[in-house]
Amino acid sequence: MAAQLKKQPIHKLPISPHAPIYHLKPDPLFPSPASLFALSSYKPPAGLASNGPVALKEGDAVPPSMLRRSRAIREGGAFTYTSPLPLEFPYDIQEPEEHQEKRVGEETQAKASTIEESLARYEVSPDVVVADDEGKGRAFSSAVRQSSRFPKATLLSLSSKCAEEWLPQLDLGAEASKEREQLVEVLAGKTVLAREAEGKDIGFAPWSLCYGGHQFGSWANQLGDGRAISILSTPTTPEVKDATGFSTLELQLKGAGRTPYSRFADGLAVLRSSIREYLAAEAMAALRLPTSRALALVGIPDVKVRREMVETAAIVTRVASSWIRIGNFEIQSTRQEWDSLRTLTRFVGREVFEFKEPPADSKFGRGLGLHVLVEVAKRNAVMIAGWQSYGFMHGVMNTDNIAVTGACIDYGPYAFMDVFDSHHICNHSDDMGRYSFRNQPTMGMFAVTKLADALAELIGCEIDIAKNDEGSGFVQVDEGWGEGGIEAGWMAGWRKAGVEKLEDVKTEFVETFTNEYTRLMRLRLGFETAQKGDFDLISELLDLLELHSLDFTNSFRLLSQFTGTSSSHFSIFLDHLLPSDATTVTLPPTAREEWTKWLKKYEDRLAAELSEASDRRLRMNLVNPRFTLRQWVLEETIQKLDHQKGSVDPLERALRMAGAPFEAYGEVEIGKDECEVLNEEQKEERRLCGVGSAELLGFQCSCSS
Repeated sequence: MAAQLKKQPIHKLPISPHAPIYHLKPDPLFPSPASLFALSSYKPPAGLASNGPVALKEGDAVPPSMLRRSRAIREGGAFTYTSPLPLEFPYDIQEPEEHQEKRVGEETQAKASTIEESLARYEVSPDVVVADDEGKGRAFSSAVRQSSRFPKATLLSLSSKCAEEWLPQLDLGAEASKEREQLVEVLAGKTVLAREAEGKDIGFAPWSLCYGGHQFGSWANQLGDGRAISILSTPTTPEVKDATGFSTLELQLKGAGRTPYSRFADGLAVLRSSIREYLAAEAMAALRLPTSRALALVGIPDVKVRREMVETAAIVTRVASSWIRIGNFEIQSTRQEWDSLRTLTRFVGREVFEFKEPPADSKFGRGLGLHVLVEVAKRNAVMIAGWQSYGFMHGVMNTDNIAVTGACIDYGPYAFMDVFDSHHICNHSDDMGRYSFRNQPTMGMFAVTKLADALAELIGCEIDIAKNDEGSGFVQVDEGWGEGGIEAGWMAGWRKAGVEKLEDVKTEFVETFTNEYTRLMRLRLGFETAQKGDFDLISELLDLLELHSLDFTNSFRLLSQFTGTSSSHFSIFLDHLLPSDATTVTLPPTAREEWTKWLKKYEDRLAAELSEASDRRLRMNLVNPRFTLRQWVLEETIQKLDHQKGSVDPLERALRMAGAPFEAYGEVEIGKDECEVLNEEQKEERRLCGVGSAELLGFQCSCSS
């Protein structure tokens, strides 16, 4: 019998050596955790900013405002040590009453020194230890953070399923326990997990990543984690490693306040969008699709956020094996920070993907950069094949939203398909339909192409090195490779050689996507074997769903109850498949005939399977969800949580059903009289599995959060 796992509070979880802060180059203004701690003791020099905005000179202490000020990160910095600070922005900092110069009709403005002193009081102090481990500080705060001036947070929901499956070692604590209170304060940004340097250990502190991106096809330059702060990187348990392949999990707060990457925004997230992300991540995980997870949802009701209207703030705790995106490579390549690009490539290959040696028969040679590119392509092809199989639309597939791990991240204006429409656009900001459902595979290929573009010189250089290397391991560029290539005039040739590999990578993407998509759709149709013509049969099914405006989820689920065109229940089956109600268009008179024709083909295909019909239904019901996180369910859940003050029952019900989408939930049995009396909860579950009102079919969501 395996030993019982010892659970630990969040501040006692070990730090992973795979954390990006131990491998990538930091923002030169904040080169270490110690530089973050130093902000709390900042003393403004006399005459600070007397001749204009704050400008740092060599040797000057970095003012606290530089942590919250939008700025370009220089010298190849890949991340910034950042502490959460979920306050309304612009910050309301007033000059002390005795220092204010009263002028009638004029607003008083705080001096630069006052602003820096005020922000310094909010920054975490090494002297305010909230939790430690054997006398070593592991969680810090400040006097202001511990006072009533800091916004009070409310834990709205915890995903026990996320914790059980990915973080079984984390002690969530019982309600009202000290462990729960400490957890909530960390997840609300009040307490900061950190570790001071000791010996050769450089310490630990939260961070935000620097990246760029192509947004709707156009290069947007530096973007970065404008409202996301990674607060912990911790090793997985052996069981989680076996189940997921992850050695490390990274916890991140989304909506925890400004970072240097926030640009004109406040770094906050509203409750509405946070509920959507919290539920979506867990729904996708339950569908067994590659995704980040959501551990907790924390509300901050006293913090107001201005979007299309004034809303309240919330923070989602997200979990992933890595948050590195294609845009992380793009920004370093665009800035020609060649050594930072080299370091990032090595980090992703060695620490994230855990590459050891290239396959002996690999057609992609031995260059580490090319193998990283191929792995990113294959993983994202698998992810998008899952989207197309389950009718998921991401809505904003910019390259800064595409993770190298092939996990779905950044749930913004997403949607699950209702009535099947291959051209559906779920993001109302996407005027041209760039990220429509049917375009998602193409946009995945576009993102991979941009990664290939960023890595082209590095890949070409490694191809060159491999020509004179007789070893068997990965070939990697050395430090200074870019500058050396420029001086020798080799960069153009390296780039040409790297770009030439793109077609092979595209082929790998297409093959991986096609194989995974067909595999998943075969499972959804109840096939255990692969037969010639399966892809055509699948395509014909989707064409019929679209032609007759039928619901995607419910139609697939219903197919498990199909028993044959000669069955005595076949007419009843067609009645359920082709409902005539207010949410669908009027069906043409040929609909039943067209569906009978396809179902006869389906029946013939099923005859090639060896399993019994009863076994097929069990298998199909394990892969075809009964419940889908539809737009109307999300909108209703958000409204109920907002209007039913204090009650999180609708949210918890949606989370429970999203986490167990294959349950029957009052499903109607074809050919059987419905004699079972449903209780109120079962009636509600059945309702939530329905198509909903016609007004919200095809509802388009905003990017705003």
